[in-house]
Amino acid sequence: MKHLLFCMFFLSVFGLYAQNASIYGTISDENNQPVPYATISLKGTSKGTMANDQGSYRLEQLEAGQYTLVFSAVGYIKATQQIDLKANESLEINFTLQTDLEALNEVVITSNRVRETLDEVPSSVSVLSSKQIESYQQTSTNIADVLLEIPGISLSTNLTSNTGQTLRGRKMLILIDGIPQSTPLRNGSRDINTIDPNTIERIEVIKGATAIYGNGADGGIVNYITKKTDAAKPFESTTMIGSTGALKTIEKTVGANISQTFSGNLDKLGYVVNGTFRQTGVFRDADGEVISPYYGIGETDQYSLFGKLNYQIADNHKVELMYNYFSSNQNSDYVAQVGEYGVTPSIGVLGEDLAVDQGNRYNHNAQLTYDFTNIFKNTDFKLNLYAQDFRTVYGYTTSFYDPNLGFDGGQSSIISTKMGARFNFNTTYQFGEVSGNVLYGLDVLNDVTAQELIDGRPWVPETDMTNIAPYAQLKTLYKNFVFKAGIRFENIGIHIPNYVTLTRYAAGATTPSSGGVAVDGGDLDYNATTFNAGLRYNKWSVFKPFVSFSQSFSIADLGRTLRSATESTVSQINSDAVIANNYEIGFNSRIGQTNFSGAYFISTSKFGATYTELPSGIFEIDRQPERVYGFEVAADTKLSQHFNLGGSFSYTEGKLDVENNDNFDTYMNSDRIPPVKGVLYLGYNLSNAFNARISYIYSGSRDHFEANENGDYSYGQGPISSFNLVNLSTSYQMSPSTTIGLGIENLLNEDYYNLLSQFAARNNDYIKANGARFNVSLTVKL
Repeated sequence: MKHLLFCMFFLSVFGLYAQNASIYGTISDENNQPVPYATISLKGTSKGTMANDQGSYRLEQLEAGQYTLVFSAVGYIKATQQIDLKANESLEINFTLQTDLEALNEVVITSNRVRETLDEVPSSVSVLSSKQIESYQQTSTNIADVLLEIPGISLSTNLTSNTGQTLRGRKMLILIDGIPQSTPLRNGSRDINTIDPNTIERIEVIKGATAIYGNGADGGIVNYITKKTDAAKPFESTTMIGSTGALKTIEKTVGANISQTFSGNLDKLGYVVNGTFRQTGVFRDADGEVISPYYGIGETDQYSLFGKLNYQIADNHKVELMYNYFSSNQNSDYVAQVGEYGVTPSIGVLGEDLAVDQGNRYNHNAQLTYDFTNIFKNTDFKLNLYAQDFRTVYGYTTSFYDPNLGFDGGQSSIISTKMGARFNFNTTYQFGEVSGNVLYGLDVLNDVTAQELIDGRPWVPETDMTNIAPYAQLKTLYKNFVFKAGIRFENIGIHIPNYVTLTRYAAGATTPSSGGVAVDGGDLDYNATTFNAGLRYNKWSVFKPFVSFSQSFSIADLGRTLRSATESTVSQINSDAVIANNYEIGFNSRIGQTNFSGAYFISTSKFGATYTELPSGIFEIDRQPERVYGFEVAADTKLSQHFNLGGSFSYTEGKLDVENNDNFDTYMNSDRIPPVKGVLYLGYNLSNAFNARISYIYSGSRDHFEANENGDYSYGQGPISSFNLVNLSTSYQMSPSTTIGLGIENLLNEDYYNLLSQFAARNNDYIKANGARFNVSLTVKL
């Protein structure tokens, strides 16, 4: 027994000695900059490791022999190197990875419910990476401004409301990790600014009508994808502090923000947690005048709390839990001094606002995701269970004057609660040279939305919608062709209780001008089938064309229709759904280090969703047929090792068939159709340490409408004048862990009015845009 134990001990020591060789080194790029978190493995073995944030790595406990080292990293070309490792040797291997020039074509999108590259999608898609989001928010921390350079999306409003910020002239559906943020049952236009940029990993924009996520995506979808649990270490920390303010007159404009992120991976558990607080100061225009606080985002306290846990139950199934809280409330020391449209702007003057704080009071989102890979033959399963609880409060207005109840005015609030489930199956197939997948499943959504006044008066009754929608999507790959086709069956039931419309009075009147109608509730049913089909050809990198057709389904702001009802029963109300048909042809191209893309689209619908202002000031929805059309082009090129140049141009126009005779000869209002938009940018990168980006944004004019006999314009028809903006963002990496940033919004201090201020043609809304503003930041990563 002693001899046996001695032999075992000797063999184990010998084995440890024989496996005492190691490999170490640094992974860098062609600019001699470290490539963080690159993967290094030994081909044909289970041995491997990941480089640290400085590109350094080490492989230990290796046996002597000949090996093939494999080096890979996101955005770089995978490479190998043969080595001959001697016993007890410590071998240094430093390796340079080459940037993958085709990496942009391999951008992965997930908003189609399955991971796909852009070359597999026969439609127009824009993706903002985390680096782009960081650069854009260095100029403005407002998430609506982060979207402004995306072709097809209208410019932001600088308000809590995103009225007029459309996608290809139609309403877009806003999502957070696929959870609907929009409230299509009562479209309050408060869905874009519902998340903090520091919570977002990437933004995916799918353009054109789509029904993949259900009700409300006539122009497309914008999906905010939250940060991933993919940290390389058990614990990582990112701290960011910053300050903002005006350059013209800094008094009372200084704001502050702080954001803290913790993330890590512990064996099978990954986590990421973020908390952010932002406080903005007074906003001033180019002349240094205080901007009117009416629906503004100046003097706002913004809170955000985000968390995500991911647990790998086994090799083929995992579970993930996400929660996000967002709140944005304005608490201003100023009140609006109303100007005169087209003459003098509305400004802010010191005063006491007796109303409660306006803004997105709260937005809770929670989601549980379960993934089961290969649940049965060639089929993956994903289950999403989600919930959203949202409330937004609007500003005070005297239009809610009611002498009988003793109210001089009032504030309204939209409350929406959603709960849903998605059951998704993805089955892959291959028959010879033909391969692809079939995505199919069932969506279930319950949406309860109401609008009430802060004083308790109901305005829109509690509308309870249940949507059950089975769907199927086929993708086929054959040689250089990609074909996609899908179908979705919408089965929507909406219950509306008995209600009385809000009694409205003209200012100072004692007799009601409208409202007070008792409406018998009931059930509304909407059943529709929507289709999509597309074809892409990928043989030539210099020209990859695609053609597509897609449909969307939406209920055109039912709440607005209900609150202004004049009929006595719900069944008599005209609330036909809108089915939008999107026809598109486009291409992607790469010539050397230059990328091009372009698309032309036509979007039609039998029923419209355009707001018209009546003489009483009440809005109604026009249901005439609509035709929206336009094109988008974009280009980006690497001028040299340090410089890149790019730009885009977007044109959208829309007309109505007022007489319903197939003659589309009436221009649609500018709250739907924006003027042309041009973007030009120049980027500079010095060894990944110093980055600078200057962008020029041109917004054109749009003037299709005539004033009435009093010289006044209806809402949405005010003439729009062109303006030019220049923004600057810079960052400098002082050390491996510390980065400072400086951004300037409206660098040239352009004096202009936002689009909504011009097209709304109302005194309250006639508000100038921000003058030059700065944003400085310090980021420390540990």
